[in-house]
Order: sequence, then structure tokens, then C-alpha cells
Amino acid sequence: MGRFLRLAVEWTLVGKAEELKEYLIGVEVFDRKQSYDPRVDPIVRVEARRLRSKLKAYYEGEGRSDPIVIEFPRGGYAPHIRARTETPPNPPMPAETGVITTAVLPFLNLSPNPENEYFSDGLTEELIHALTKLPGMRVVAWNTAAQLRGRQQDILAIRQQLNVETVLTGSVRMAGPSLRVRAQLIDTETGVYLWSETFDRQMQDVFAIQEEIALAIVRTLRVQLSGGREDARVGRGRTTVSSYDWYLKGRYLWHQRSPQHLKQSVECFQNAVAADGDSALAYAGLADGYSLLVDYGLMHPAEGFPQAKAAAQRAIALDPELAEPHASLAFIRGIYDWEWHDAGRLYHRAIALNPGYATAHFWLGIDHYAVLGCFKEALAELKIAHQLDPLSSILSEGRGYLLMMLRDYEAALASYREILDVDPSFFKAYTSMGRACIQMGRYPEALAMLQKGRALAGDVPNILGAMGQAYALLGDQQKARESLSELERLAKTKYVPTACFAVIHVGLGEKKQALDWLEEGCARRESQLASIKVHPLYDPLRGDPRFQALLKKLHFA
Repeated sequence: MGRFLRLAVEWTLVGKAEELKEYLIGVEVFDRKQSYDPRVDPIVRVEARRLRSKLKAYYEGEGRSDPIVIEFPRGGYAPHIRARTETPPNPPMPAETGVITTAVLPFLNLSPNPENEYFSDGLTEELIHALTKLPGMRVVAWNTAAQLRGRQQDILAIRQQLNVETVLTGSVRMAGPSLRVRAQLIDTETGVYLWSETFDRQMQDVFAIQEEIALAIVRTLRVQLSGGREDARVGRGRTTVSSYDWYLKGRYLWHQRSPQHLKQSVECFQNAVAADGDSALAYAGLADGYSLLVDYGLMHPAEGFPQAKAAAQRAIALDPELAEPHASLAFIRGIYDWEWHDAGRLYHRAIALNPGYATAHFWLGIDHYAVLGCFKEALAELKIAHQLDPLSSILSEGRGYLLMMLRDYEAALASYREILDVDPSFFKAYTSMGRACIQMGRYPEALAMLQKGRALAGDVPNILGAMGQAYALLGDQQKARESLSELERLAKTKYVPTACFAVIHVGLGEKKQALDWLEEGCARRESQLASIKVHPLYDPLRGDPRFQALLKKLHFA
């Protein structure tokens, strides 16, 4: 490694940086013969990765006071040499020191029957799950990987979009009793194949085959990427094909987050449980489905959260080593039971079981650290979640939410606009922008954003409440009270969170009525109250003794 660094620095200093190519380094530094082919032998790329990590660790440690800094930008072998006081040009994408970053792209279903896609999706998920268990690996989450299905795979674009050094791609072909799986590992800097293999099997137990192939690939990549560390635990619990298919459909819908999609996701998870009553994944999905129906104001907490808790506990009993239900139970223990210490313990247990589970990091950041006022820790968890799932609109919206809690409304708006540039149909971005505009006193703009969210999501009580608050603060008391009346009509036929009424009364300056509603919400154990310690919506109430009593009831004081 010392020879590598010396050659690169010396050639750069004498103006020969453009000549620092992979072939030259292989021959001059690593003593490869003239017949050396970088496409076959990845030694230079592997050592360049190690050198970047070593330099980063050195300058963050014992070399932090060195007057000169040497950096190796990704995508080339010419170092950048700068004085310590300079601002680095084009700062490198965030990556943990010594961590290998990879994405498992959805394996293509080349089978004659398109319904066999469940197997290729299942294999992709098994690989993601297994690779996250390898120390020193950061693997992009399935939710982001799935969004790349069917796209032309431009490796350089994927590298820039996902911030990964390698991608694992492949295909699955099922014909009668025969199965063929091809897998390839590609270096995203060069587009060179680092490894490729074909697996031919007979179809017997499809899940056993998924685990076998996943383990074989992980064992190979362990040597390629992670320096020979121990095997990962691959299996995620056996289930039936039908149950797993329903589970995958449910997770896809659950990640969309619209009211209709959330309701449909619960139906899918229920079907998954019906198809296999011993599937831990199915119960974990069901727990998350019920939890979000309540959290989005679509189901009464007394109805949804007990069912969610029972499903999460059942999943843990079926598979104590599965990360998902531990995060599910942590979510409930926090925003419903208000047992924050136990919630934190369960989140950390989920992350220990699967460090690559983005949802656990996200919930730990937003629904635990942020509501407790631990914003530094919340930002750290959101950063990890975003690295794992960089294309998730939900995670990006969560970052905007956290900026709202920090009262940085302009930055929050910028974050929401970035989401809409990519996904203009994501209703939560519009409603969150509306709430940010309310806090900034931009009430007409807030109403315009909330109307757009309402057009996409329908008459969601949370949106109607925010609109009523905006009308009140704009000085249009008539429309604000019409919003209250509309919520009262809705409450006769469906569940309406009390916070929807409370925020309108806050806007009208009616603190007593607002606190009456919040106390009712506390009695119902509504999840919307979990944010009252930090949310700017409730700033006008903070000095009231009744509000301080609410904080104590939620175990915040």
C-alpha cells in the first residue's frame, strides 16, 4: 500500500496524474506481468478502496493536525493534495471508514411464467438480509433496490445515485423442475465484473434453494469484499410460497404510505398470515400495517395498537432472531405505551440483529430520539437510514420533519421540494410543506400545499385539521370553524384524532379547548401526541400547567 501511495503522489507532483491508470499501477506497484488484465484481476481497485479508508482514518485520528492532506477521490487513482485550511473540492459521498458499500439489484425473472417473480424477489431479499450480517458491509435496502426494477442498469448512474462501490445483479430462470440462477458482482467505478457464477438446481423446496444460493454467494463475496469474515446467518424463517408472495406485496404497498395503500397492505399481511400461521415475517408486516393505520389517523388506537402489539409479539415468539418485529414492538412501546426506555432497548436489539434494516434506524431517529428531544442522535440515525435506503421518499420526508422540529423551516421546505422533484404524487410532502408554511406565517401558500395533499389522499383528518389551523391564523374564523364542523361530521362515522381539533383551536387562540382535546387524546393514547414535547405546533401551549401535566403523563418529564 505504501508503494501505491508513493507512486500516485510522486506522479501527481511531477504533472503525470493523467497517466495513473489501473494497468500501470498493477504493473508498477503490484508486480503484475505485461499480460495483466484489470478486468480479470481486481487487485488495484481493491487496494485503492483500502487506501482510501486508511487515509480517511489517519486524517481523522493521529494525522488530524497534519498541515497537508492527501485524498483519493472515487473514480480515479490521482490523489488530491491540499493544505489543511482548504475546503475539499467536491466532498466525497458519506461512507463509514472501512465499510464496503453494495446494492443488490432485483434479480431478473427470465422464466416463461411472470408469476415466478416471487422467487427472484425473494432471492434478492435473502441476499440483502444475509449481506447485512457481514461485519463491515453496508447494503442498500430492498425498498430502494426494488425501485430500480426494470430500468436499464447504468452502473455509473447507480453508483452516483446510491453511493455504492459494488452492485450485485443476476437473473433467475425456472423451467419445470429446473432452476438456473446467474449472479454477477460489478465494480461501479469501472463497470468491470469482479465475480460471476451460475447455479443450477432442481426445484424442490424453493426457500431452501434461496437460502443455499444466498449463502453460496455470501461466502464468495465474504472473501472478495470483507476479508474472510465469518458466515452470515441467511435464513429468515421458512414459510409457504403463497404467504411469502402476500408478504412481499404487502411490504410494497406499505412503503407507498398513502391511506389506500396502507389499508391494502394490511389485507395482504392478513392473507400472508392466513396462508401460513407460523410465518414470523407475515406477523411482523401485520404489526407494522396496523401501527401505521393508527399513526396516520385511519384507525382508533384502542383498536389498532393492541392488534399490532399481539402480532409483533407473535412474530418474535416464532423467530427471536428476526429484526423486523423487534422494531415493530419498539414503535408500539414508544408512541402507544410511552415506555421510552424499553422502546430504545428494542430498537437497538433490532439493529443488532440486522444493521441494514433502514426502518429500524428511521423509527429510532424520528419516533424515539426526535420526540425525546435528542436531535443529534436522531440526525445520526436518519443519516444511516438514508444511506441504506437513499431513494425512499418516506425517509426524505422524515428528514424534513426533523428540520421542522429544529425550527429550520426553510431547510425543511427545501427537503420536501426535493422529494416532489422525484415523486410529485407523494401526498405527505405536500402536507408537510403546508405545516412548515404555517409555522413561517405563509398561510395562503400553506393552504395551497394542503389542498394538493388533500387532492391526492382524500379527506384525511390530519390534513383537514392543518387546513383549519391555517384558516384560523389567516384570520378567516368562519372557514376555521367550518373545518371544525367538518371534522365533527367525520367523527360520527370514522376515527378522527383529537390533535386535528386541537391545532385549529390553537390557531384560533382558544387554549382551553385545545388542551381539552389534547387531554382526551392522552386518555385515548393517540400516537399523534408523542411529538408534543418538541413539535412547534404546540409552542403556544407550553407555558400552561395543563400542558406540563400532559408531558408528565407521556413520561417526558
